[in-house]
Amino acid sequence: MARPAMLQSVLASTKRFLCALAFCFGLAASGQAQTTVALSLDEARAAAQQAALSGNFELARELAAALLQADPNDRAALIVLAAVEPRLGRPDQGRMAGARAWRLATTDGQKYEAARLAALAAANEDRLTLSQIWLRRAATVAPSPAALAQTQQDYAGLRSLNPWRTDIQLSFSPSSNVNGGSNDIYNVIDGLPFVGVLSGDARALSGVTATADVRLSYRLAETSQARTEIAGRFYSRQVFLSDAARALAPDSENGDFATTFFEVGVGHKRARGDAIVMADFDIGANWSGGDLSTPFARLSFAGNVPIAAQWTGSAGIALEQRWQGNSGQIGDVVQTLNAGLAYQLDGGAQIAGTVELRDTQSDSGNLRNTATSLQLTYVPGEQIGPAEMVFTLGASVTDYPDYAIILPVPGGRQDVTQFASAEFAFVDFDYAGFAPVVTLGAQRSDSNVSRFDRSAFSIRFGFRSTF
Repeated sequence: MARPAMLQSVLASTKRFLCALAFCFGLAASGQAQTTVALSLDEARAAAQQAALSGNFELARELAAALLQADPNDRAALIVLAAVEPRLGRPDQGRMAGARAWRLATTDGQKYEAARLAALAAANEDRLTLSQIWLRRAATVAPSPAALAQTQQDYAGLRSLNPWRTDIQLSFSPSSNVNGGSNDIYNVIDGLPFVGVLSGDARALSGVTATADVRLSYRLAETSQARTEIAGRFYSRQVFLSDAARALAPDSENGDFATTFFEVGVGHKRARGDAIVMADFDIGANWSGGDLSTPFARLSFAGNVPIAAQWTGSAGIALEQRWQGNSGQIGDVVQTLNAGLAYQLDGGAQIAGTVELRDTQSDSGNLRNTATSLQLTYVPGEQIGPAEMVFTLGASVTDYPDYAIILPVPGGRQDVTQFASAEFAFVDFDYAGFAPVVTLGAQRSDSNVSRFDRSAFSIRFGFRSTF
C-alpha cells in the first residue's frame, strides 16, 4: 500500500538522524563468507547504522540483535531496529523497539528520534491513531521550530487519512452561580399580589463546575466532494458546591445539579459549487441530577456559502422530538432556525453574527416558549502576546406566554438575558499540541418573575488542541 508524504517525511528525518549518529568509517567487504570480522561494540553500532543507511536491512537487524544480546538496554541498537523492522515487514517489532528507545532516552533529541520512528512504525501497522499519539509525544521534545512544524504537518497528514477522529475537552470553572439560581430570596411576580420565599437550592449557589466533552467520529465514506460519518458525543458537567452554598442549601448534594448528555448519529456533508451543505440525524438523551430527563431525536440541515468578496453566509434548520424521561410518552417538540453572516477583515481578523429563532411546543404551559437570540463574535487576526483570543457578546429574549405559578402570570413570563465571554488560548505554552485556555464569562437575566432574575460570573480553565 502506498504511503503518504507524512510517512516519507518521517523516514527521511529518520535517515538524517542515523546519518548524524553513524561513525564516519568504511567497512571493507572481504567477499568470502567464511571470513570472521571481530568488532568492538562501538564498531558494531556504527556498522549497524551504516547497514541501515545503505539499505542492507537484514544485516542491520542482525547486528542490532547481537548488540541487544550483549546489552538489552542498548538504545542505539533499538533505534536501528525501530528503523529497519518496518522495512522488513515487521512494523510491530519496530514500534516496540522505538517505544523502548523512548524510555531509555536521556535527551530531548533522543526522545524525538525514538518518537518519530515509533510513529512511522505504527503508521505502517495502519494504527493511525497510535501514530498520532507518538507524533504528539515527538512535538513535546522537538529540537527546533522547523522540527515542530514538520511534526505538525505530519500529524495533519495522518488526521486526513485516519477514519477515526477524537476530540476531548476538559475544563473546570469556579462560578458564582453553578445552579442557575435566583439573585434574590423572594419570588416576586409582576401583576400578582403575593410574594413567595425561595428555597436555598433555588438561590444562586457558588462553587466549581468540572466538565468533560468527548466527541468521536468515524468516516464511513469520502470523496473529493462529499463525506459521510457516524459520530457520538458524551458531555458531563459535575458541580462541587462551596461551603457558603452548602450553608445556604444544606439539603442539597453536588449530584443534584449534575447534568449529562449523550448522542450518536450519522451526518453527511457535500460541496455544491462554492457552497457546503450538511444533513445530520441524531438520537440521544439528557440526564439531570442523575435521572433520565429527555430522550430525543433530531434532524438538522445546514449550509454556508461565500456571498461576496469577504463575506460568508450560513443558515440552518433543526427539528427535535423529545420524550418524557423513562415513561416513553411523547414530550416537547423544538424547532430551530438560524442564520449567520461572517466578514473577513484585512489582516485576518473576523467578525461574525448569528441570529437564532427557537420554538418549543409542549403540553406544559410552563415549558412552552419562543426564543430569539443574537450573538456577535470577534476573532483578532493576530495573536496578542502569548494568546489567541475570541470575544463573544450576545443577548436573548424568551417568552413563555402560558406561564403560571398557582395563577397564570399576567402577560406570561419574559426573560431577557445578556452574556459576554473572552477566551484566551495560550498557544505559546502548548504541550503535546494542547494549549491551556482561560475563558472569562458573565451572564445576566432579568425577568418579570423574579425567580429567574439571575447573574453569574465564571472563569473556566481548559485545554485546546493546536494541531
